[in-house]
Amino acid sequence: MTGAADVRSTGPGRWFHRPAPWPDARLRLVCVPHAGAGAAAYGAWGDRLPADVELVGVRLPGRENRLREPPFHDWPSLTGAFADALDEQVRSPYVLFGHSMGAMLVYETVVRGTGRRPERVILSGCRAPAVRRALPAIHGLPDERFREELGRLAGTPREVLADPRLMAVLEPMLRADIRLAETWSHRDPPPVPVPVTTFRGADDEVAPAEAVAAWRTLAPRGIRSHRVPGGHFCLHDRAPEFFRLLARELSLC
Repeated sequence: MTGAADVRSTGPGRWFHRPAPWPDARLRLVCVPHAGAGAAAYGAWGDRLPADVELVGVRLPGRENRLREPPFHDWPSLTGAFADALDEQVRSPYVLFGHSMGAMLVYETVVRGTGRRPERVILSGCRAPAVRRALPAIHGLPDERFREELGRLAGTPREVLADPRLMAVLEPMLRADIRLAETWSHRDPPPVPVPVTTFRGADDEVAPAEAVAAWRTLAPRGIRSHRVPGGHFCLHDRAPEFFRLLARELSLC
């Protein structure tokens, strides 16, 4: 949580990573990672995006070059800090993309009200906010069980899980992220004030079809939905299919 001893930085090199900075790009794609991940999750995307789109990866506290910064433990603090950095450091026009917990942060940011709204939000592998999570919570499990479940979900590389010293450093951040994702909910969620695109994996157990379809009731500005073969990480596992659809979405912005 934020407080007097908080050492988080809002410098542009902290929140955002631009592999190939392009001030005159037609559009910017700002990519928010899933729980436990950083901007590196999107490191290879630059060569796969349309030529006139600039890739902007998001780095949250507690990972990569922000490893020494404490992770956020509540949605209002995280959303407020991210929205402020976005307004200050990302030029319009831009599209906000998020996968899993990253999509939750995208939603919280746009309904909170950023100064400059994105052209569209792209929500990947994410249930709608009024839908209960599909799988049991794991953020409070003992260490060994917690790591086993992380391996099963496939979001954390097995070589990381097998390294006790590395896990000792990363586990507080992983637990904080997963707790945010698992406790995220709205009884009466506000609608998304911009157009929406959803992606889901055909075999995704984390964000099944009905849970993703519920976004339709929160998209008064319009919604387009895509189903990709594969599971929760189909955007990486089935990259060719995913990027064909993503390029089409960006061309329409």
